[in-house]
Amino acid sequence: MFTGIIEGTGVVKKIIKETNGKRFVIDSGKLELNLKTGDSIAINGVCQTVENASEKEFTVFSVPETLKLTNLNNLIEKDIINLERPLAADGRFGGHIVQGHVENLCGVKDVEKHEGYWDIILQYQSEYIIPKGSVTLDGISLTIHEILENDRFRVQIIPETVKRTNISHWISGYDVNIETDYIVKAMDHIQNYRNKNR
Repeated sequence: MFTGIIEGTGVVKKIIKETNGKRFVIDSGKLELNLKTGDSIAINGVCQTVENASEKEFTVFSVPETLKLTNLNNLIEKDIINLERPLAADGRFGGHIVQGHVENLCGVKDVEKHEGYWDIILQYQSEYIIPKGSVTLDGISLTIHEILENDRFRVQIIPETVKRTNISHWISGYDVNIETDYIVKAMDHIQNYRNKNR
């Protein structure tokens, strides 16, 4: 499980296309991740398994279903990506419950840069996008600031988040990975199940 508090960014060093997916070699830069084979790590909010790792880089393999649903398939070498390790059992819970199970791509429609914060407008159709609710975008835990027309919603970004993540590279037309709030989805599923089995 993750919390959507990005530890920092990495760089796509190499992409190896294979018949059954893609292998990514990631340069973790100055981050001290201390990864080992078999560890989980969220890349732009996508839970992946580390194949091998050294002090400064690691490798993961993405299967076709992951590539179909996420922006990992759009990555090219030198792209900046968000990185987060799973929450340790004794860790501080800083964001919200994030599984790393991306639902689909969500389009960035506008980026408005203001003094002290950024407004970002995105478009995604989901009953789980609720006012002041939580959402994970490219692995970042964010609060839905406002619901707009035509399946659009607004989030506001503070300078520290811009500095620690790949948000500075988001532009209109960019597709972010989205994971809506697990608790909201689970409650809805339970209620629907109960209604069907009364």
